[in-house]
Amino acid sequence: MKITYFDSYADLSVHAAQLIANEVSHKPDLLFCAATGGSPTGMYAEMKHAEESHPGLYGQMRVIKMDEWGIIPLSHPDSCESYLKQHLLGPLQISDSRYVGFDTAPEFQAQECQRIETYIHDLGPFDICILGLGKNGHIAFNEPADALVAEFHKATLAPTTIQHDPTLSQGAEPAYGLCVGMAGIMQTKKIIFLVTGKGKQDAIRAILDGGISTQLPASFLWMHPNVECLIDRNSL
Repeated sequence: MKITYFDSYADLSVHAAQLIANEVSHKPDLLFCAATGGSPTGMYAEMKHAEESHPGLYGQMRVIKMDEWGIIPLSHPDSCESYLKQHLLGPLQISDSRYVGFDTAPEFQAQECQRIETYIHDLGPFDICILGLGKNGHIAFNEPADALVAEFHKATLAPTTIQHDPTLSQGAEPAYGLCVGMAGIMQTKKIIFLVTGKGKQDAIRAILDGGISTQLPASFLWMHPNVECLIDRNSL
């Protein structure tokens, strides 16, 4: 894992966007696995600025959604789908033909998991995967557990994962999401791991210790040969 420290979130975002631009310049139709949340928002804004300076830069890039909240519909403003439309798909004019999403509604879960796993198997691996860090050390919705799941799957979410939005735990079952599994992440050609945000100090320290444990899913990134870990010093 190559670790680079930044004095501000803005600087981290600029560097992350440049890494992506470099990859796209070599492979315009690369498959990009997109994370949501606060960590990549600045990076997506910088990607938009790059597109404005170099029209067509992302004109062939393919995007697949990394994960999605359960319980709330895709149309909900807090869904990952809504986030990606606002921050990535709309600004970069990613057409429906170049985007792969999925629905977490109960009646679709099994078929959606199979569909996305088949897509990854047939058209993957991802060229770039963007990851943020959860407060408990999760990546995507791969939560700490005695064993991690390899394939695309339905994941029960930890309280720390949903604490920012009470609507995510108001269903008839425990809060859940659908997400790319550890195999999809670890088979990615290049991972950009964005470490920023408050309340993650314990997880960051544990990762930097270098040990690997299923109780700290992000620690598995030490086993990947091409990870750019970008750390905002303000999160330490």
